[in-house]
Amino acid sequence: MSDDDVKTRPDPYAAQSSGPPSGRHSGLPSGSVPEPSVTPPAQAMEDQVRAAWTAVLGHDDFDDDTPFIEAGGHSLKATQVLMRLRRQLGVRLPNRLFFDHPTVRELAVAVERVVAISPRV
Repeated sequence: MSDDDVKTRPDPYAAQSSGPPSGRHSGLPSGSVPEPSVTPPAQAMEDQVRAAWTAVLGHDDFDDDTPFIEAGGHSLKATQVLMRLRRQLGVRLPNRLFFDHPTVRELAVAVERVVAISPRV
């Protein structure tokens, strides 16, 4: 046996896994990778904000980057959205927050920041 054979031969004792367990003993089909079952916090907040918009506006004909006014909202409806989020999250959200962050995506990020630093009410 030459030195080249030793270098190219796989080590039978080396770990050869490149991912989560799969196959007969893992409960997963061989080669499959499970999908994460936890919703990332930012996505969860976007979902909550979107749901509040939908409930208040009475439709879901907008995307996460559509300004609230263009989706059919106005100042009274914006206040209603914030009141829903306040009740759900248990934190005070200033009305100005909505007007500084007029889209679902922007408002979700801003609300996350407020939730992270605010005491619960």
